[in-house]
Amino acid sequence: MHETIIRFFNFIKNILYFLRIVCVFCILMLLLYWIQNLTHANWEWMGFIKPFLDALLTTANNIYSVSFNLFGAVFEFKYLSALVILILAVLVMKLLYFAVDLLEGLYRSARFVCKKTEETLLNKKLSNIQEKQEKKLMDYSVLVNAQLKKKFAHEELNINLQEQIDKLNHYLFEKTSVKNVIFANGYLYNFTNFEDIDKILDILFKARDKFDQLEFAISIQIGNDLNQLKKLGSLKIFGKIIMAADTAYRYRFNDYHRYQTEQVGQFLCDNKNLEVHEFNEIL
Repeated sequence: MHETIIRFFNFIKNILYFLRIVCVFCILMLLLYWIQNLTHANWEWMGFIKPFLDALLTTANNIYSVSFNLFGAVFEFKYLSALVILILAVLVMKLLYFAVDLLEGLYRSARFVCKKTEETLLNKKLSNIQEKQEKKLMDYSVLVNAQLKKKFAHEELNINLQEQIDKLNHYLFEKTSVKNVIFANGYLYNFTNFEDIDKILDILFKARDKFDQLEFAISIQIGNDLNQLKKLGSLKIFGKIIMAADTAYRYRFNDYHRYQTEQVGQFLCDNKNLEVHEFNEIL
């Protein structure tokens, strides 16, 4: 439909442009016809346009019919009247061309605004659908891996790693009321309300400070994709709370954010790229 309307505008403009050319041609022919009559010549080649010029002169004579003799030649003002009519016709065609061009511009602008409005409404609708779909994802898992920091790993310090991990798991159970299961050489915690993940992050960050003899590699995964969680845990990125891109994306739809996400990097896992992000406290 749009292309048809544009072609229609172009068709009208082409007609008006053609008529302007015809009017200019008629002006030239009128001047030659006037010269022919003043000189009493007979140019047969003008016969094709003579009926039109005579009809035009008859109309012009009805408007203004004054004439006078000069040096034996009769000057009739009907030729000037006819010339004015043709010049006015050229101007009218030009104005009509401008008006059609203006209408085309208004149509294009209106269509652009309508299209942008439709796109905005569609994007908003799609965004709302996407938000609803994302907010349905509530289950998530946390995988905790821990090891002694290098400065505490010396045998003479006699720090028992498993004892420290047991204390950590007991602390996390007290704070979350969620029991862990052993998974991928770490400890898996399953939660059911991603909207409250900030509270769990508070606990994890406090645990990292409380158990200062341990360093943590904590991985979080939205949904039930334990395979991806296992990949995250296998990266052994200690000192960070990490997640894949889908979890970072889901976090954007939470109503409140006490933490921000930043990209850690791209990692190759099972010949596929894994985009990894981390949670950071908002300063």
